[in-house]
Parts: sequence; structure tokens; C-alpha cells
Amino acid sequence: MFVHKDIIIVFLFLFIISLIIIILFLRDQKKITKDLQNFTGKPIKSSKYFFYNLMEPIIFNINSIISKQQSKFKSERLRVYFYDYFFNKFPDPLLIIDETSNIIEINEVSTSLLGKNSKGKNILSVLRIPELGDLINDSVQKKKPIESEVRLIYPKEKVFKIWISGRRHVGESQLNFIRLYDSTSENNIQNLQRDFIANVSHELKTPITSILGYCETFISEKLENKNIKKKFFQTMMNEAQRMSTLVNDLLSLTRIERIEHSPPSQSINLAEILREVSKICSERAFINESKYSFILPKKKIMIIGDKSELKQVFLNIIENAIIHSNSKKPIQIKLSHSKAGIIFSVEDFGIGISNQHVPLLTKRFFRVDPSRSRESGNTGLGLSIVKHTLNRHNAELNIQSTVNKGSKFSIIFNKTTSSLLQ
Repeated sequence: MFVHKDIIIVFLFLFIISLIIIILFLRDQKKITKDLQNFTGKPIKSSKYFFYNLMEPIIFNINSIISKQQSKFKSERLRVYFYDYFFNKFPDPLLIIDETSNIIEINEVSTSLLGKNSKGKNILSVLRIPELGDLINDSVQKKKPIESEVRLIYPKEKVFKIWISGRRHVGESQLNFIRLYDSTSENNIQNLQRDFIANVSHELKTPITSILGYCETFISEKLENKNIKKKFFQTMMNEAQRMSTLVNDLLSLTRIERIEHSPPSQSINLAEILREVSKICSERAFINESKYSFILPKKKIMIIGDKSELKQVFLNIIENAIIHSNSKKPIQIKLSHSKAGIIFSVEDFGIGISNQHVPLLTKRFFRVDPSRSRESGNTGLGLSIVKHTLNRHNAELNIQSTVNKGSKFSIIFNKTTSSLLQ
């Protein structure tokens, strides 16, 4: 069979053309594969391919898929970044433990509680909470979060509210999430409130019982002796005055605590206030006859403060010295300048106070000698009021005392504070 030469040439031509087309098509495919492998985030352009008209729908779909995946990736990356940041910057200690109770992750706050090298260690060995193991097991068995209040016993005793998530599957692991909230301050405040209520109840119980007893006597018995009646009425009046003083001190303490962090704004003269205090002391009839003397500068000493509050502070400290010190020499009440600032001091030369009692003097209802203090009408709140008032004035209370030698109470209005007017 004879094949014409022209036909052979045509077939060869077509074969070569087809081969070139196939090669170009394969090259475009390799380019697409390479562009996908080396993807930089920019859309793929169809114009750089030989068969761009043919590739354009494919490239469009590829770019569309890539765009959706990029958007999803950005969203997930933002989510991961947020949770990572949230976990690390959360103000309370957060921990993640595995099924063997080993710590696999902690946030930044936890490092101060557990130490930097706590990851990988068993939580029961680094967190000294006796009931922690039982709480973790309880959350795992119940398969739900649990909450409890626990007490850390080392390195520093603290009270925490703990939340344990219960074991959760994360990939191939089973993890438990723990949050610790430091409730030490809240716990202390609650204890203070309970102690405060108990102390107030105790302080009021005695005078109320006494008054009720005398009232019952008046009702049930006929008292004809005027001296006995007078004595009964006098006792009842003393107890009522004692309750009135206690209530007034409680109101003063509540008020000063409420405004303790709001500094006063008026300009006052300390020397003038103390001259008024000196006049008040001279007019009062104190239980004992302790002598005292005021040493005051003639010139003005101006500060920013509250006149009535500081007058009460000065009176409180002076009266304590006069009534309780049993000073062998005249008590020295002095206002002066020093390098530290303006100093008001009350120095007695009496029985003094033991060192163990000095830090407790500003505590509510504390008395060095409870029986003697109650007889003198002392409520045990005076120096607590003084402390909070001086905090409001940015001043310091300094107490120095030696048993059988005397005590010195000093108030320092510091020159470096804004409360002092130059």
C-alpha cells in the first residue's frame, strides 16, 4: 500500500504539534504544582501560563479555595493567639495537668506560686494543699467541674477558691484544667467582721446586763433608801454613758474608714489646734492627777488636713497618757520641726508598755489592761481611729515604750508628702 509523501508530512506535523502542546500543558501543570508548593500568600496569576484561557477557571477556583483557607487560618490563628494570651496573662494561677496529675502547662502568675521549673512535676508535690488529690479524683469520677475552698500551707499560708474542670479529652491526651483564686484578703475581712461583731456584742453585753439588772430591781422591789437609789441611778447612767461612748467611737471609726483614701483639702494651723486642745484638757476633770505641760511654737505651722479629725487624734493620745500612764513626772506634749518634718509627741514617764503589746495598740478593742481600761470608760477603739485618721493625712504614728520608764507617742507629718505646707 502506497502512502503519499504529503500525508506523511502532515501526520508528522500534527504529531510534532501535539507533542509540543502536551509538553506545554505538562509544563503549565508543573508550574501550578510549583506555585502551590512555594505559595507565598499572593493569588496565583493565570497570565503566566501558556494555556491561560484553559487554566483561568482552574486558577480561579484554586485562588478561591486558598482565600477561604487563608481566612479560616487567620481566624484560627487569632483564636489560638487570644487563648494563649488570655491563658498567660490571666490574673489568677491557671494550671493544666494530665491524667497522672503532672503539670504540662502553667500561666505567668503560677510561676510565683509554683516556681519556674514546676512544669513536668506532679502537682501534689509542688502545691501543698492536703485535700487537692481528693478534689482532683472527685472531679474525674463525677465527670463535671467542682469548686471548693482550700488552704495552702507552704511556702506562705493562703486561702484559695479552687475550680477543677474534670478530665477532658484533648487529642490523644486527657487533661484537667485548674484555676486558683486567692481569697485570703476576703477571708481575713470576713474574720475581721466576725471578730468585730463578737467584740461589739461583748462590749455592749456588760452594760446592758447591768442596766437590765437594776431596772428589774426597781420594778420588783420597793427601794426607799435614797442613797441606794442614787447609787443605782448613777451606775445605770455610767453604763449608759459607756454604751454611748462606744457607739460614738464605732460611728467615728466607720466614718473615717469610709473616707480614709480621700485626702483632706483645707489648710489648718497645728499650733492653734493644740492650743484649743490645751484649753479642753484644762477644763476636763480626769480620774487621776497626772500633771502635763504643752510646749508649742508661737508661729503658725500650716498643713493640709481636717481640723476636727486631728483635734480628736491629739485629744485621744493626750488623754490616754494622762489617764493610763501613771506618770511620775509631768507629761510633755510637744509640737516641733525636725529633718523628717513636723512632729507632734506625747511623752510620759510612767508604767510603760511591754514590747509584745506595742504592735497591737492600734487594733480594734485591744487594751493592755482590759479591766482598768473599762473602768475608765476606754472603748479600745481610740488608737484604731487615730491610725485610720493619720492614714488619711499621710502621717505616721510612732510608738516607743519601756516598761516602768514610760512611753512616747509621736505623729510625723512628713516633709516629702503633699500634706505639709512650706
